Amino acid sequence: MAGVVTIWGRRAAGAALGALLCAAAVEPVALAETPDTPGAPRDDGARAAQIYSVGVAAAREGRWPEAYAAYLEAWTLKQHFQIAANLAQAELKLGKHRDAAEHIAFFLREAEGVSERDRARARRMLDEAKAKIATLTLIVSRERATVLVDGAPAGTSPLGREVYVEPGQRTLEARLQGERPAKASVTLAPGASQAVELRFAERAAPAPAIQARTPPQRPPPAADRGAAGPSVALVAAGGAATGLALGTAVLLRVVADRSARSGSDAAVPGADSCYARGAESLGGARCREVHRRRLEAARLYDASAGVFAAAGVLGAATVGYALLGWLRADGRPPVTTAPVALAPGAGISLNTRW
Repeated sequence: MAGVVTIWGRRAAGAALGALLCAAAVEPVALAETPDTPGAPRDDGARAAQIYSVGVAAAREGRWPEAYAAYLEAWTLKQHFQIAANLAQAELKLGKHRDAAEHIAFFLREAEGVSERDRARARRMLDEAKAKIATLTLIVSRERATVLVDGAPAGTSPLGREVYVEPGQRTLEARLQGERPAKASVTLAPGASQAVELRFAERAAPAPAIQARTPPQRPPPAADRGAAGPSVALVAAGGAATGLALGTAVLLRVVADRSARSGSDAAVPGADSCYARGAESLGGARCREVHRRRLEAARLYDASAGVFAAAGVLGAATVGYALLGWLRADGRPPVTTAPVALAPGAGISLNTRW
């Protein structure tokens, strides 16, 4: 493949801390161009190597702001452990302790082929930075959660590394889709180191499904017809019988009134005198006739009253049967009562549904 560039070789790795201490120059590997592709464009790695060398030269001369700017630009192009080490040194010189700790920790995680002596020097630099800042170990109860420190992303759980923050009050948060965020707030002093757990709310275990039991169905009694409403034929028959009884009672009352009048003193002059001396005065034909008519009227009055009573009982039974049937049919009361206030007193409201 034409134009392939290798920026940092194994030789450069061994000289990482030497360049950091400005004891020797770090020479980036030159671009490689194949003969058949002259003038092939340089990639970001080659550009990072050039800018990095500018930072090394500035660091040798103690121009740390210029060295820092060059290292930072190179870092944005290529995140390599050698650039991280030199960038951390410039940040320490400029008092950027939190950034220095992040970059030297990157060096310690990613560096390959460096001596244990160089690693020890890097650890001393990290201790120097951590004395000015605070260190957090964040423990999140769920994996793949986004971790934020003061609203800025710090990685995805589990982080597997320390998080470096400025001293003071810090707001910590873990977010996971579909869950309520886990939050914490801590106040840290310079040089402090603290472990903080961000725990999401426990998920409630699903309740076991309970199969509803169907109650046994009881067949309705064979003789119970109430669910379908009252029998129209029975209600009609009861109403007709009640009407017939009322008519008979009225007729009997009319005949009784007529008999009573025919035996009265107005119809038979002197009729009342037939009862003046008791039963012995009824011996005459006229008095016997008056007595018969009055007895007949009394019997008809009694019969009329009896038929009226029977009609009332029959009518009440018919109405009760009909109301009970309708009540069974739809479960709602066919008759409701309620107290009402009426001027000048109180009363009862009777509502009937047909």
